[in-house]
Amino acid sequence: MKKLTAVLLAIISIELPAADPSTQDGYEKIGDQIEAHLEDLLANPDIDSLSAGVVANGELSSFHKGFQLNENQPNDDTLYEIASLTKTFTGTLLAMAIREARVHIDDDIRLHLPGGHANLAFDGEPITFRHLVTHQSGLPHMFPEIAGLFNDPNPDELPFTINRAQENFTKDDFFEALGNVRLDGKPGTTFNYSNAGANLLGYLLENVYDMPFKELLKIKILDPLGMTETGGAISDIDEGKLAMGQNENRIRMPARTEKAMNAEGGVISSTRDMLKYMAYHLETENPVATIAQSPLWEGRYGNFDAGCFWQIMINDDGIKRVFQNGGAFGTSSWLILIPDQGIGVFIVTNTAGANIHQKLGETADKIIESMGHAPPQQ
Repeated sequence: MKKLTAVLLAIISIELPAADPSTQDGYEKIGDQIEAHLEDLLANPDIDSLSAGVVANGELSSFHKGFQLNENQPNDDTLYEIASLTKTFTGTLLAMAIREARVHIDDDIRLHLPGGHANLAFDGEPITFRHLVTHQSGLPHMFPEIAGLFNDPNPDELPFTINRAQENFTKDDFFEALGNVRLDGKPGTTFNYSNAGANLLGYLLENVYDMPFKELLKIKILDPLGMTETGGAISDIDEGKLAMGQNENRIRMPARTEKAMNAEGGVISSTRDMLKYMAYHLETENPVATIAQSPLWEGRYGNFDAGCFWQIMINDDGIKRVFQNGGAFGTSSWLILIPDQGIGVFIVTNTAGANIHQKLGETADKIIESMGHAPPQQ
């Protein structure tokens, strides 16, 4: 549970006095506080630029700070790799399939896979959709597997190594690798973060809907929400608007290579579009959002839980925080929602690094506190 503990530490921050949002002066003070928190984040020596979006009381606001590697200021048109935030889109598609009674969260996934796949079970316990979206399937971190890849890696070289390994990785390659998997325990018993599991869900959704994943993403989410600047891969967007990424050593990082399936981390989006996405997940009468954000560990880890690729923290008073982070080779992002309060915060920067996400999460918490909502107590 070391990874879970790190996540919990990342969302603890200092409580700040809140402005009264019931007056125009209150809204202006909140805006000033948000600007101040973002300026404090930008003052960090590892961060040169950032973009943020805030949803509150039905209002959508965007903020942009600093200068990017091309010496331009970011703006609403700037596109970012949002990496593992992509998984929440994949989880949303699963929630839609559940809502439409096409699947059940506890279905044996092999019901939607041709060819048997007897290896996707252990002692009679099959992998289910619940296991995939909570990273408890027992599947490897990624395909293709490379022994020792993440053992004390060189951060300046690792992204290039991963891209070379995954370049031109086909659907046939994926299922060949999947066929070689041997589970070493019952699904649902051990947390093991798996991009391979997220991409398997992408293929399962293709089978459920008889539609390519990228087309499914466009038809079911992007088009209905008017997310016209968002794509499922590099080839879907205007590369001239894509933020150039770097690591903490100021080394220019490559974009992720495009594979046959990018359900684990391929989405590229703008602050403007991510505001629409947050607003969708904050709709009070949205059954899909309710399903996607439903706790699937059912209290196994105390106040910390997991939804459909969402992480969840529930206060002792029942207030739920739904969040996720995304780390590409050269960008870091953080998204947090408080559905009961209609509040959402998205922050992204074109720097990747071990400590960047914690800083983004702390800043998001401070922004939320500015609106009168204290962080969870540990």
